Amino acid sequence: MAIAVTNPDVGPGSQGGAFIINATSADASGCEELKAAPAAGKSIYIKHLTINNGANAISHTVGEGETTGAVTTALIGPIAMAANTSMQWDFYPPMKLTAATALTIDSSGAGAVCVFAEGYVE
Repeated sequence: MAIAVTNPDVGPGSQGGAFIINATSADASGCEELKAAPAAGKSIYIKHLTINNGANAISHTVGEGETTGAVTTALIGPIAMAANTSMQWDFYPPMKLTAATALTIDSSGAGAVCVFAEGYVE
């Protein structure tokens, strides 16, 4: 899967280390990095996550790290999603990833997908 990740501006006065991720792929097949691993001793915290599935039914696993082309540790999923559906989660408190570990997604097959995530690094 080739995924394009953009990072919209979080705006002035936002929490330090805050991020917004909009990741899109026309061919969601494989494991991709959504947010790079932070420095040693720092973790990614996820406050919000939305997955939008395109015209094909695909399963998605959101997790931390990548090992031999798959998510190392699954945090959500695998989630079997029908065509043209969306799922979203708000985490209060935020979901904390293991220190110095990337946020990743692994999708089961070809098809369009969009992942939107909001959080911070601390």
